[in-house]
Amino acid sequence: MGPEMRVLPRIVTGAAMVVLGAGAACGSGGKPAPVVVALAGQTVATTKLQTIAAGICDAARQATSDVGAARQTFFGTSHDGIHLIARGLQDKDRAASATLLEAKQKVEADFNASPPPPGPQITADLRKLAAVTRTSLARFKVGAEACPTP
Repeated sequence: MGPEMRVLPRIVTGAAMVVLGAGAACGSGGKPAPVVVALAGQTVATTKLQTIAAGICDAARQATSDVGAARQTFFGTSHDGIHLIARGLQDKDRAASATLLEAKQKVEADFNASPPPPGPQITADLRKLAAVTRTSLARFKVGAEACPTP
């Protein structure tokens, strides 16, 4: 093997180390988000919590045209998880827990009313619940996306 062939692997290895180092240095500069968090005596995957939050946004999107689908999404994806988040918040901030449960109760009342309020009102209540849920999850260092604007 000639001298130029021995130098090439060193160059490639050095370049790879620079790229990997740069990737590790990028980002928020803080600690990475947790993979699991302790909530109400349970270990919960952050992806599950993010799914709960996203389900509220999905229901808000659906409520404008199909209240039945929005109700199914809310109760099927997010409802029980909101109770879990609220129980976890009780140890950190009882007032925040109450705020979350009040926002959830408003959405439940919308869906259980006969007839339900118009879709835009349900959408607004779901979007408020989504915002409160995002704030609640942030207390556990779990990020959740805001609902897309309509």
